[in-house]
Amino acid sequence: MSSRGRAKNLLIEAADAVFYEHGISATSVDAVVEAAGVSKPTLYAHFPTKSAVVAAGLRHRHAARRAELEAWVAREDDPRRRPLAVFGWLGAWYAERGQRGCAFLNAAVEAPQSDMTIRTPVQEEKTWLLTFLSRLCDEAGCGFPKALASQLLLLIDGVAGRVVVHGPDAAPRAVADATRAAAALIEASEPTL
Repeated sequence: MSSRGRAKNLLIEAADAVFYEHGISATSVDAVVEAAGVSKPTLYAHFPTKSAVVAAGLRHRHAARRAELEAWVAREDDPRRRPLAVFGWLGAWYAERGQRGCAFLNAAVEAPQSDMTIRTPVQEEKTWLLTFLSRLCDEAGCGFPKALASQLLLLIDGVAGRVVVHGPDAAPRAVADATRAAAALIEASEPTL
């Protein structure tokens, strides 16, 4: 990889970490540059605006989150248990590095409605997750998989909201509550024979 490519990757990784930890509004591009160990002109050679840097960080986070979640769920041999396995991953993620809730919901709250540079990767993440959940529900044989996926996504987003409002110590209880609710929804949605 060229030094230009390495610098861009360093900026994207720094943006992901710094904006998540401190928030978009409270974080300057100077903080991203410092965390990446590159110059400010290097940042602007790759990203024309702060929003573009934020979006790149969000897309980086999405790629990592997607790979982790898909691998976690794939470990479950029984397709009927895969929708609920998502909540096992969620619990592990919050325990390890989810201290500020969902980066995508946080970004949506901070970005103005008109800032589609930031809002687009947020929408892409939530659309992907809804589609993924719908596929898992369909493969599990659940009735009305799209509706069930929407309900499961509401539970996932609810955990993030609880963490934002009450802090990271609320995550274990919120995940446990969401997991029980998800199990009830999944059981109720299974087609009768």
